[in-house]
Amino acid sequence: MKVLFLSLLAILLVYKCDAQILKKLGKKIQDDAEWRVRYKADQQVTKGIDTLLEVPKKIKEKKKNKKNKTLESSAEKQDNNSNNPDKNNASRSMKASADDANDMTPKDGQITLKLSSNNVFAGGRISITGESVKYKNFNQVEISVTGPSTKDMKSVVLADDGKFNSIWIANDKTGEFTVTAKSSDKKIQQSAKFTVYSLPKLNNWCDENIDETNKAFDNLKESVAKVEESISPKDKAELENKMAEAKEKVDGALKLFKDLNTAGKQTSDLLKTAKNISPNLSANLSDLNNSLADNARQMKSFKNLTKHEPQDNTVCEYCVMVNEACAAFSAFTNFYSTSLKTIITNVALDKGVPKVVDVVNSNGAQIDAPHDFFPKEIAKIFATSKVDAESLTTKLGKAGIAGDVLQYASDVVLKTYCGIFKGEIKHDYTVDFRNNDGVTWWKYGVVVQGSLSLRYPKEGSHGKIIKMKGNFEGNATKFTFYENVEADDGFHEGSKGKIEVVELKVLKPAAFPFVSSLNDPAGFGAVARTIVTPACFNITLDAEYDVDSKKIKLFVNNALIDFSPAVVNQLIFLEVGADLLPYIKRMMFPIHPILRTLGSIVRDHNEFTMIKDSKGNLSFTGKANKHLGSKTDKIEHDLNFSIVAKKD
Repeated sequence: MKVLFLSLLAILLVYKCDAQILKKLGKKIQDDAEWRVRYKADQQVTKGIDTLLEVPKKIKEKKKNKKNKTLESSAEKQDNNSNNPDKNNASRSMKASADDANDMTPKDGQITLKLSSNNVFAGGRISITGESVKYKNFNQVEISVTGPSTKDMKSVVLADDGKFNSIWIANDKTGEFTVTAKSSDKKIQQSAKFTVYSLPKLNNWCDENIDETNKAFDNLKESVAKVEESISPKDKAELENKMAEAKEKVDGALKLFKDLNTAGKQTSDLLKTAKNISPNLSANLSDLNNSLADNARQMKSFKNLTKHEPQDNTVCEYCVMVNEACAAFSAFTNFYSTSLKTIITNVALDKGVPKVVDVVNSNGAQIDAPHDFFPKEIAKIFATSKVDAESLTTKLGKAGIAGDVLQYASDVVLKTYCGIFKGEIKHDYTVDFRNNDGVTWWKYGVVVQGSLSLRYPKEGSHGKIIKMKGNFEGNATKFTFYENVEADDGFHEGSKGKIEVVELKVLKPAAFPFVSSLNDPAGFGAVARTIVTPACFNITLDAEYDVDSKKIKLFVNNALIDFSPAVVNQLIFLEVGADLLPYIKRMMFPIHPILRTLGSIVRDHNEFTMIKDSKGNLSFTGKANKHLGSKTDKIEHDLNFSIVAKKD
């Protein structure tokens, strides 16, 4: 019996050692495979981009000295003698892109986290939402809230789509708190901070809104003043009338903010005597505070986006700057005339949201009742603000604060003093990455659509060449993506065929099925659209129209706005190695900015024939294709571009 026992023990020890060895071997193969696929992918992305794109040079309008002309001539000669100018530009144009934007390292786990607000008042509630991977036993996330005298922790079951939702009640604790959500496989975590304030913080809570509103109007006044220098006294007087109407609306907005400051102070004083206020009141005041904070933050964003010089010192480009300043006010108007009005009404009526209450109770935190804070007092305090919000909404109408200024600058001044071409563009791009056997292991595509605008002053001596300024503006309407990581040469070499990849989810960037720059009845303009449109772009242009040859050339300059680093395809998958354990992984697949792809094809196909119809109307159209590589190459690019434009 003793001999049998020792024999069984020896067998178990050998099995355990073998299992450990297999586990370590599996981890080593996994790490090696990840490194190899990352290295190979980085090389392919770099090569793929490098075959493409140098940003086309802007038209040089200033005279060059003899030395510069000689250098430019030499460079042009070198480019003309090259069979592949794209390749020659590779080393200097795209190295930074490969270093900074193409990190395709597979990373552990997946978790997202979002809070309903960054600030809340004592007694208010924070909604905690996010997403992780739901797979077999990986079916819940761990959420913790830590802060002053607080350490709350609970597990939240994931829904079938991997999303989770939880509520945390602020109670009477104040200070800075941190929410941490740990992924379903416990490999990674995400954290977010928020602050709980005592209600007396309501004093002067609109000061930043007042400041940002004044700055935005000052910016609009400066832009209008530039336009007024180049227009007739009659048009100047009309534009001044539009600005006076806008100022009246701005004053209405400022009055609302000032009265909210007064209401906040009175509420703070009253709350000092209350022991147990209404949870609805606390939540509504928190929502109002967050709405005001978002309002100020968006105004700052608009201000930063408009911090650029006009493309030229002409009335046409100054009108564009007026458009941008008005656009910020248009979006801003829509934001506070609806959101603030609704929240202020809720505060005055002590009105709650039943659905939210249900969520609170289902999470085990009951809303207390009764409370000793009387809604009638709050209704009196916020009565003036409620009237202000309703009055302001009536004043704003459909045009908003600066809509009439925008319409006059765009539809009257711009058309009176400038020649305008308007049109539509479409650009689609696909790229295939193949292994040594010619099998595609990664492919993605982007379809973008947008508008073209070209402008030039009607007055002045143009000669036979009319020079124009303009923009390509649009957004992605479709993203496509395919991957087969196991088919990559680097992965296959590193894994030795012992790692299986199981795709769980593909996350593609958000895309609008329509073109926001062509569907903007509110006249928000380019700046405002960037706030609400995902994957958008705004690229500046120069153009030259040769009247004699009836040819127009487009020259792509720089991007005021382009795809952000967040515009990527993401793969969520399982790696199963020799240890037979599933490892949740996520991997980012980069997407080229539109300036590079659209700029590349327009640079090579930038000349179009101007057509004049029987009524003298000018227009031009064109299509182009640029194909790099073939079905037998490891990388194959296909770029298409079309344009339709006519004189407005």
